[in-house]
Amino acid sequence: MLILTESLTAVGSVINAQLSALGRTVRFGGSAALYAARGVINRRIYPRHDLVVQIDYTGARSTPIMILTGFLVGMTLVAQTTPTLGRYGPQELVAGVVGVSVLRTLGPVLAAIIFAGRVGAGFTAELGTMKVGEEVQALETMGIDPIGYLVAPRFFAAVIMLPCLTICFDAAALIGGFIIGVYNFNIPPEDYLDVTKQFVYISNFTFGVFKSAVFAVIITVVCCYKGFTVQGSAMEVGRATMQAIVVCLVSIIFTDFVLALFYNILARYDIVQ
Repeated sequence: MLILTESLTAVGSVINAQLSALGRTVRFGGSAALYAARGVINRRIYPRHDLVVQIDYTGARSTPIMILTGFLVGMTLVAQTTPTLGRYGPQELVAGVVGVSVLRTLGPVLAAIIFAGRVGAGFTAELGTMKVGEEVQALETMGIDPIGYLVAPRFFAAVIMLPCLTICFDAAALIGGFIIGVYNFNIPPEDYLDVTKQFVYISNFTFGVFKSAVFAVIITVVCCYKGFTVQGSAMEVGRATMQAIVVCLVSIIFTDFVLALFYNILARYDIVQ
């Protein structure tokens, strides 16, 4: 009986600690979103130069890897799917399968994972180093809110740029799939394009972009929060970065599952197609 009580106490303590951490993270994210919105009007919250720098870091410098990865993903999907479809029906159907899967799920999810590994890890490492170096405490001493000054421009830039990067990823994937389908499997270009138009709806594209904005919020909040909570030596910065990426990956997959269920409900009532 004593062992059972101690086990339940230990489990309860773990759950309570995780819920407390979740609550602090949500509160942190709410503050970051509020400061990001207020900073559009009030320039004293964060300098415009910092926002431009973050847009360049999160968006422009991430574009080549997004386009390259998207192109390869599109080619791989068509190369692996076309032979299987050819056994049971017209090969042209691969255009619809690839179009829907890329725009609705694979594009937003893979773009978010790449974004978390490249940009999110950088957020955690930068802010964690500043926290260890007591630069965050210095801002507080000067009366500057570190969330508004450091996190808000990163939050704003990520929410703007990840949907744009997802669009680049989707376009590259569709082009890569088209090239392989036409030149490797001899699918007529007009048939490939016609099937894509029949299967792919604008709701697939818009819902994928919406997903990417949600993922951007999750990545930025988790990674910046982990950076702000670093304590101790520089070794803890690497550990916090690893934890942030793991949490981001799990959160992205789980959120994608929840949003997929939500999309199915909307489709059931003919709100989307």
